[in-house]
Amino acid sequence: MQKIKNIIHYLIFLKYVKLFSYWSARRLQVKLQKELNNNVIEIPDIFNRIQSVKLLFEKLKSILERNSKNKYLYYYGFQIFYGAINKGLLLILLGLIFGILYQTLIATLAFMSLRVFIGGLHFDSYTKCSYISLASLVTLGLLAKYIPYSSLINLCVFLTLFGIALTYAPVEHKNRMLNNNEIIRFKYISLMVLCALYIVQIIINDNNINNCIMYGVLLSGIIALPIFKKIN
Repeated sequence: MQKIKNIIHYLIFLKYVKLFSYWSARRLQVKLQKELNNNVIEIPDIFNRIQSVKLLFEKLKSILERNSKNKYLYYYGFQIFYGAINKGLLLILLGLIFGILYQTLIATLAFMSLRVFIGGLHFDSYTKCSYISLASLVTLGLLAKYIPYSSLINLCVFLTLFGIALTYAPVEHKNRMLNNNEIIRFKYISLMVLCALYIVQIIINDNNINNCIMYGVLLSGIIALPIFKKIN
């Protein structure tokens, strides 16, 4: 009975992502350490007398020696990778269940194309992030399917988003601090992506697709507002 409870607990809180990440990180760490112990990256004799190449090999070896012990770095990387796959599969499943797969996917694509550059709301918990993001994206799909498209509302959303991006983008996070050049570049790219999405709408000229893009754009603007900055 306790075993079943543990399995349900792992499923509900999506802890299997962390389990797979830890297992993969551990295997990678062991593999790198084994290669280092066996001197896999020993400098070939043909290059041993070339000082610049020798220095390059030594640098590579020092990097691997340092990173082979950094299990947390691997764990974090695998968690992002497995987490993205997990959320993607759950999103597809929910889209199929509610009959809004293509609406959800298009809205998600529009949202993510801006989210990368505008930034915005982040959660410290993967479980919380997954459930809230999935609920938000499924809601976008439902809105896109059941609320009729309006070109006037669409124009207002894009103009509002342009103002939000111009004012607040990019929204920094403690795990992604930006220098002045990066801030200018991200702001510029976010505005360009926003304009590109609006041009895509004009070219496609399909109310259903335009509705999906509009709601994806709307969500990316909402989570970039200062009111969400302290939520974690």
